[in-house]
Amino acid sequence: MLTVDDSKTVRIIVRKSFKSFVYDGLAVQNGVGGLVIAAKQTPEIILLYITIPVMDGVEMLTKIESDPSSKSILVSMLKAEAGRENVMKFAKIGLRDYIGKLFKEDILVNKLS
Repeated sequence: MLTVDDSKTVRIIVRKSFKSFVYDGLAVQNGVGGLVIAAKQTPEIILLYITIPVMDGVEMLTKIESDPSSKSILVSMLKAEAGRENVMKFAKIGLRDYIGKLFKEDILVNKLS
């Protein structure tokens, strides 16, 4: 699993949430780094925050979905504000799941397991 979020706290929480699992967790703070890791490692899941520096989550998701070698990766987005309009927009790009940024650890683990 790859976590792409500019918040170190979120990256730590995700890592700790999956500590009891066999977790080959990778984490980066921006979309460019996320694309590099996704191309090299091909993680099964990417947990992607929308508002990240250098390349935002929407652009990263669009690039992942347009590349046949990464299109099969499950991408779940983290978003601080939930809004049906945004979720629908991201679903058209290829978003397969959505988690509010104020998540509980057990909900995160259940959604991504």
